[in-house]
Amino acid sequence: MKSVKLTLGVLLFSVSLFAQGSFGRILGTVTDQTGAVLPGAKVSVIDTQRGLARTLTTDQAGEYNAPTLIPGTYTVRVEAAGFKVLDRQNVLVEVGREIRVDLTPEPGSQTQSVTITEAVPLVDTTSATLGGTVSNSEINDMPLNGRNYQQLLGLRPGVVIYPGGGPWTQSTNGIRPDETAWMVEGVINATFDAARPVVNISSPLTDAATVMPVDAIQEFNMEENPKAEYGWKPGAVVNVGVRSGTNTPHGSAYAFGRDQDWDARNFFNPAPQDKLPTQLQQFGGVAGFRIIKDKLFFFGGYEGVRSVVGNAFSTSVPQTGPGSPKNSMVGAIQALQTAGVAISPVSLKLLGCTTAPLACTGGLIAGASPASTGYLSSFPNTNVSDNEIGKIDYRLSSKHMLSTMFWSGNYNGNGEDHGGVNSIFEDTFHIRAVTSVTNWIWTPSSSVVNEARFATARTTFNQISDDGAIRADGSGGLCTATGCGGKGYPINTGVTAAFAGGLPSIDVTGFSGGQAFLGTWHNRPSLAGPSPYYVYQDSVSYLRGRHALKFGGEFTHIEVSTFGPGAKRGQIDFKGGNQTFAGSTPLEDFLAGNPTQGSILIGEPARDYKWRSYSGFFQDDWRITPKLMLNLGLRYEYKSPIKEVNGLWGNFVPALGLVQQGQASVGDTLWKPDRKNISPRVGFAWDVNGKGTTVLRGGASIIYSTLVVANFTAQQALQNTTSNSVAALPTGACTTAVALGAKCPQILDPGAPGGGIQLGNASFKGSQLTWNGPGPVFPAGGALSCPGVASCSIMGVDPNLKTPYMVNYNFGVQHALTNN
Repeated sequence: MKSVKLTLGVLLFSVSLFAQGSFGRILGTVTDQTGAVLPGAKVSVIDTQRGLARTLTTDQAGEYNAPTLIPGTYTVRVEAAGFKVLDRQNVLVEVGREIRVDLTPEPGSQTQSVTITEAVPLVDTTSATLGGTVSNSEINDMPLNGRNYQQLLGLRPGVVIYPGGGPWTQSTNGIRPDETAWMVEGVINATFDAARPVVNISSPLTDAATVMPVDAIQEFNMEENPKAEYGWKPGAVVNVGVRSGTNTPHGSAYAFGRDQDWDARNFFNPAPQDKLPTQLQQFGGVAGFRIIKDKLFFFGGYEGVRSVVGNAFSTSVPQTGPGSPKNSMVGAIQALQTAGVAISPVSLKLLGCTTAPLACTGGLIAGASPASTGYLSSFPNTNVSDNEIGKIDYRLSSKHMLSTMFWSGNYNGNGEDHGGVNSIFEDTFHIRAVTSVTNWIWTPSSSVVNEARFATARTTFNQISDDGAIRADGSGGLCTATGCGGKGYPINTGVTAAFAGGLPSIDVTGFSGGQAFLGTWHNRPSLAGPSPYYVYQDSVSYLRGRHALKFGGEFTHIEVSTFGPGAKRGQIDFKGGNQTFAGSTPLEDFLAGNPTQGSILIGEPARDYKWRSYSGFFQDDWRITPKLMLNLGLRYEYKSPIKEVNGLWGNFVPALGLVQQGQASVGDTLWKPDRKNISPRVGFAWDVNGKGTTVLRGGASIIYSTLVVANFTAQQALQNTTSNSVAALPTGACTTAVALGAKCPQILDPGAPGGGIQLGNASFKGSQLTWNGPGPVFPAGGALSCPGVASCSIMGVDPNLKTPYMVNYNFGVQHALTNN
């Protein structure tokens, strides 16, 4: 009764555990030669690398269960009166894996012993879950460009990895790439602003900007259609386990290098040009050892990456020599002169052109050709990454075990992820990521194991344009490939906001392949982080006869900070048509200073978000017969609606119009809580021949997804603006009318008209823009207006928004030809 109360008390104070997490489990049945079960037998599960042992007693059904084992090689020993001691050696426990070891000791004296050294068959006979584990030796032995373990996900059936790398380039059984549940040491390890992995996060310039050294990975396990202990995402669960120290010191040091001298020339790089720069230095080392024998262990490591990689963005720019007004700077100027149209002094400076004499250098277009519009943007990307990891395992007593892991990644890069025409239009990227996990394993009895876990992670991800210190204030002179001869650019946008310096994104239709003609990508700069989240998990594993029970819960507090404006520096388009004169080309419009349209983000785009996640699960692995295992699970999840801390989220409700978080008709969240997310799991595993070599398995589940901030704030290129977002619905504009040209519905919440959001994308016709100055290009003003003349591009959220889910099912047969 005491143990039952203890178990219930732990459950009541639990808030999910992924019960195995970064650990594994050994379970089985002890029988005699006739097949009768042996209750009360002593079973010792011995970690041969650390000298740790867990002593268990079989129950009335002859069953034993040893969960939360550090991955490694084990010996399972059984001792019973009237039987010889039986040692089953070479039992390999992997991250998240469950190994069934059934034992049948021989009759005889306990002073005698029998040792079995044959490895346990590879086939999992305990679960319907698909997937598998890739061990440290396999990771190190396989060719692995960049030493990024994520590239090995394709070894598992059902996984497709798209070329190019990045955070969303893998798909499991056709599921969206951002639906993968990334985990480290059994804890969710993904950003909640954009669903990127924290460990081995990529930057726009390189795959795996931060690095978990593969020498520090014990193994990683990937599961599809998992048990009830796993949630967060309906795709594959990718769980990385970190190595631990052992009684025997071990370690490695390494250095890898690469240089373009051994490379072929890029296919898109014209033959007369040199090969693009390619340099890589990747170096580091790991070490594990005991601090106190059989008790206290340490493991740590470092990995650094230094790389320079040339780009081959093939695009087009106007030629500097004579030609047609469509493709030639000189030709367009001549056409304007013939038509009696004044030439824009701003445009002449940007392209390095003069009219007396008539000549063009290309100005800010570095390396423009006098006779061709073909252009190779080959400015190199430079990447610097430093990563550290440490882990301590401490056996306090035979019943208590603590472990703590800390990982840190720091990345700085500079380069281009979209083809640009000048190195000053490159971007600087900074990523700082941290993850820590602490586990406390308590074994109050041979049938009960409790695991408590606390974890935290945070990620800073900043993208800043290199020319941000150059103001677009009209002070610059004639432009060259290195600048405009003054303290600023020759164009005056009127933008003085912090983090928004630099040339606006200028597009001339027909050039640059859809990228910015001049300037960097439109959504730079953008800042995110540090965006911390905190996780507490607790679970209880309880063996009761043929039922191996697990139950637990999880609580997560999530915070996200973003500064992600589109067109904060301004965006100006030249599309041609009849803008300057009948049939004028886009290039003629540009040199005449007649833009077709423009837009600029007005207001403060910084936002802070908080929400929480709660979940609980119950799992019963029921051994119906010695050959048949039934997996029954139930999980419940509740994720509160995302809330902007200062109420700066808006919505469009057809019956009301524009409304804002915090108003009477809205409440403090844009959508109602969804509290009905019940996730059942069912599966079976049938050991066909009873030898553990052939298993028929099947399963089904309902698994819910997780909404992230980017679902609501990063709807780039939607409709006719780049800034659609529930954070950019200008509710404040409808009570503060300043003539900036923005248009939105006037209908507001009748109970609380108006709002506080002074953020929106102001769009203008070309005739409203003052390209040649002397004042700013964009009309002056400090807020948005809401004249109600026409509709504007806005984003809305269903107030009854439901959490997405997927139904998964699998059926298959697995057979091991040999033990390896």
